[in-house]
Amino acid sequence: MKHELLSPAGSLDICKAVINAGADAVYLGGDKFGARAFAKNFTQSDIREALDFAHLRGKKIFLTVNTLLKNKEIETELFTYLKPLYEYGLDAVIVQDYGVFQFIYRNFPSLALHASTQMSVANVAGAKFLMDHGAERIVTARELSSAEIRRIYDETGVEIESFIHGALCYCYSGQCLMSSMLGGRSGNRGRCAQPCRLAYQVTDDRGNVLHKKEKYPLSPKDLCTIELLPELCESGIYSFKIEGRMKKLEYAAGVTSIYRKYLDLYEESPEDYKVEAADMERLLCLGNRNGFTKGYYEMRNGRSMMTLTDSSHSSNDAKTAYEAAEERKLPIVMRAVVHAEKPMELSAAVCEQETMQGNGAPVKTESLMWGMATGACPGQAQNRPLSREELEKRLRKTGDTPFVVTDIDIDLEDGLFVPVGQLNELRRSALEQLQEQMLSVSRRPSVGEQKQNPYQTEEPASLKKSRQPFLNVWISTEKQLPLLLKHPYVAMVTLDGCGNAAKLAEQIHQAGKQTAYALPHVLRETSEQLLEKGMDWKQFDRIWVRSYDGIGFAKDTLGIPVEKLALDAGLYVFSREASADFLAEGFVGYTASMELNHKELTHMENSQAELMLYGYAPLMVSAQCVYKNYASCIKERKNGSKSQPEHLYLNDRYQKQFEVSRNCTHCYNVIYNSQPTSLLHQAREIRGLVFGSYRIVFRNETEQELQYILQQYTDAFVNGKEILPPKEGTFTNGHFRRGVD
Repeated sequence: MKHELLSPAGSLDICKAVINAGADAVYLGGDKFGARAFAKNFTQSDIREALDFAHLRGKKIFLTVNTLLKNKEIETELFTYLKPLYEYGLDAVIVQDYGVFQFIYRNFPSLALHASTQMSVANVAGAKFLMDHGAERIVTARELSSAEIRRIYDETGVEIESFIHGALCYCYSGQCLMSSMLGGRSGNRGRCAQPCRLAYQVTDDRGNVLHKKEKYPLSPKDLCTIELLPELCESGIYSFKIEGRMKKLEYAAGVTSIYRKYLDLYEESPEDYKVEAADMERLLCLGNRNGFTKGYYEMRNGRSMMTLTDSSHSSNDAKTAYEAAEERKLPIVMRAVVHAEKPMELSAAVCEQETMQGNGAPVKTESLMWGMATGACPGQAQNRPLSREELEKRLRKTGDTPFVVTDIDIDLEDGLFVPVGQLNELRRSALEQLQEQMLSVSRRPSVGEQKQNPYQTEEPASLKKSRQPFLNVWISTEKQLPLLLKHPYVAMVTLDGCGNAAKLAEQIHQAGKQTAYALPHVLRETSEQLLEKGMDWKQFDRIWVRSYDGIGFAKDTLGIPVEKLALDAGLYVFSREASADFLAEGFVGYTASMELNHKELTHMENSQAELMLYGYAPLMVSAQCVYKNYASCIKERKNGSKSQPEHLYLNDRYQKQFEVSRNCTHCYNVIYNSQPTSLLHQAREIRGLVFGSYRIVFRNETEQELQYILQQYTDAFVNGKEILPPKEGTFTNGHFRRGVD
């Protein structure tokens, strides 16, 4: 199969440079809704020029709309932002927000939807779910192996896009709140402050610093897969994606040219595939972060993938390593007819070339695309008649147009005179008509007015009366359960990673309470196999799913009715659009976004939402393992080796301590905030938001702390008492007061 090389562009100059360097498609961000808010980005005029430049050369432009959108943005801005670009011929949009996904699918039906890597798709079930809801392409999670990608392709046939070069996030993309919670700059809104590139000391339970000189435990090396291209080509990947919308022209175009060389080499002669040492050196010079890694394609995680001692990006030699490519021009043929007393005629046609229709289908332009122009009638020459050589010379001067003339058929009557200006105008007119003919193929008809979401209520249910919210307490250890079983106001207990789930569920039901089970944050193939064995899912009143993979797996593989499924915080509900679209699927409820503030929550549909009142917020979910990289892997530990620390922590420059939790069953880490979010003292404002349920999350709290927090809840939310906030410096309000830009 012919593969696509997809390159980044942070400006119009870079867009043109990467196309000239060999990109088949370019992804870029406009001045709204892109995950690189601090990039230069493109104006509407820039995007139209980029589309023209690309489409004339048979290339594509994808627009990033891969942030979470608030109510006003999705209801009043998104349609007017996309409408002119859609009609102009935009090839695809890359999307993270499910509400945005469904909005575009409804309003722009022939615009290709690409599920962003921010959607964290890591298995077949997630890919199928998004395909069923309009996705034409899945951008896989960066953490997948080539075998896992192959399985997705084999079982779905979906078009797959995967990263092959550039910076790696420490966290599963889209599952990171670290920048947001610590500095107010949300990665989900395109404003990541890159806390993973900062220095941290890793300490154990006793405060011992591990690997003192290795202060960058969260900083991966840059990805480089040039040596793996044959394997990746066979894995089912269609589009090979280079990261770098914040990078300079030399980097983006230079990396593109090298990958173009080797992708062509593989497709033309796979048996001769070998990467030259000089090209590897050029890639290093163009930019690297303490060297390169082949990423997760060959290994689950490990120290060799991390920078550890230095997180800076080096590109000092990029200008030296960069070799600018010549502008790619379209070969055309011309036919000129110049006879006495007849208007001159000039036709121009593209040699066989593929361009793209508005629906993405290729069209051969050899016989369809002609530019026809007529000029003035030539006069008789008094002195020097127009020669065939002179006429050809003038017609070949295509200048800064995208065309280059390869052949001209001339029918010239002898003894004629034509002013140079008339020949130039004839040529310009023919080329302009040819260009317009070619570009017209990608244009789309007007879409008319914005379509309303048929599932959205006229006003937020939070403005109406609702039933009394119930309390759902999440626990991660069995020892926390006895106290909850006795508490009169705990209506549901959610088991999050607890062992003996079946036994605990029975105890919870015997106490007259409902029970729920939280699926893992990440579902890979091994997780699926473990979860399919032995669990009686009917014993749970609710199942919390944390990813699109989890939705598809719970519904299709485990056979759990959708009315038993609820969405955890990692499935972001950032707008009424998103809540309406999710609830239309039949889900029993969802988790209120941790990045919406009080004012924004007043304009949300909250009657089926659950708000976290207390708990340590998960800031990162990662395939990397701090325990393995800084101590040992519990699965790989041999008899007689040192025991693994019970807990590890990250200590930042402000001496804040973040617990790193390991999930060895499903092989991932979760990094938790240094302070718990506590909104118990905000009861008055929260009651007015009319939530369906409240959540308290217990992790490592003592029994005394459990009792105190439950009493605080009873006083504030049952008895209506005013309670004081916790001691300053011991908690955070999260985003309840501040929100994110």
